[in-house]
Amino acid sequence: MSTPTPTSDMPPTPVKAPRWRVSPANGRYYINSVAVSADGGRVLGGTFYHQYGADEARRGPAAPPATPPSPENGTFGVYAYDAVGAPLWKDEFAGWQGVYWVGISADGSRAAAGGFMSATAPQGFLRAYDATTGRRMLSFATAQRVNQVALSADGTWLVSAAETLRLFRQTGAGADAAYVAADDFKPNHLQGIVSVAISADGSTVVGADFAGQVHLFSNQAGTLALRASWRVPGGAASDFCHMIDLAADGRTFAAGGAGGCFYAFDVAQFIATGQPTARFATGVAGAVYGVAMEGNGHRFAGVVNDGAAGRAYIVLLAGGSAGPARSFALAHNPNSIVLNAAARLAAVADGHPDGTPGCFYLIDLSKGAVRWTCATGNMSWPIAIATNGSAVVGGSDDSHIYYFTP
Repeated sequence: MSTPTPTSDMPPTPVKAPRWRVSPANGRYYINSVAVSADGGRVLGGTFYHQYGADEARRGPAAPPATPPSPENGTFGVYAYDAVGAPLWKDEFAGWQGVYWVGISADGSRAAAGGFMSATAPQGFLRAYDATTGRRMLSFATAQRVNQVALSADGTWLVSAAETLRLFRQTGAGADAAYVAADDFKPNHLQGIVSVAISADGSTVVGADFAGQVHLFSNQAGTLALRASWRVPGGAASDFCHMIDLAADGRTFAAGGAGGCFYAFDVAQFIATGQPTARFATGVAGAVYGVAMEGNGHRFAGVVNDGAAGRAYIVLLAGGSAGPARSFALAHNPNSIVLNAAARLAAVADGHPDGTPGCFYLIDLSKGAVRWTCATGNMSWPIAIATNGSAVVGGSDDSHIYYFTP
């Protein structure tokens, strides 16, 4: 595995206004996660709140329960909008901390959400929806916070990350369609699963746990068959993979790591060798929180803190190893990055700590330059690009969902 020397570009400063933005909770809560359908026509967001300490990792293990009542008790919800920002449906509930993650199928037909419901066990929740009407198709309680959800392209399969990695299958049709539990993977510890992803056809699943292990599964008609596992290098308890990103075709994925490193995996090679295909070392200490894998497997990316600022690295995969990399300077500590091969775009969300400004960035991969930025009133974590390149959607702790046309 090589450690290429990145090229460096200072981003220009064009400012982009969103096509629309909305605050579902009227400024009260964070938007910790967003999702957008492949055609940009349906957007999902969830409201969340937690009083973070200065050194508390956003995607670390779930915080210990507070003694209710606390400011973290409130009315949270899942909210769906169309491409012009008109509300489609919502699912609100009284709970604790609220919605940590949302997902939507590529075809826009199914949606899911998970997070915290209660400060006492069972703490977590997972819900799935008909994304057209908001009809609830699943309501499932989990022992720990649901950290991530993901759906196959047509919504047939749903995976979640909590105390276990769970796989659900859609059954029935029309008004009788629902999700039922198919299988789950229990790690050999009690810390739980932090990140999960599923391929477009539902046949490949990848998960990462708080013990630092990355696991690859094949979905064999609803049974999770473990194909390979690998542990993130490092020695500290905090050395684990905070984020994975699986290409839609299920052939490649990216994983964050410790010590400023992130990794690319060829699925077939991982099964054969149990090792990542390529490593990129940023030279910056600390964990890599956000990673992305291009849909065609030609590039992978990661973001790292650099003092009070940050950098995004987009790395070419050439001949099965890390090739030339391009680096982009960011104004704040970065949190997430996404890649879109068809539109030749990358997008980044940044900001830290809570109570300080953040920013969204759109990077034109064809030109190797930042196309535009948009400042937000608080740190911003999630960002997504519609598969067809028609929309960029971000969420911010300033309570707003942002929708951009690239």
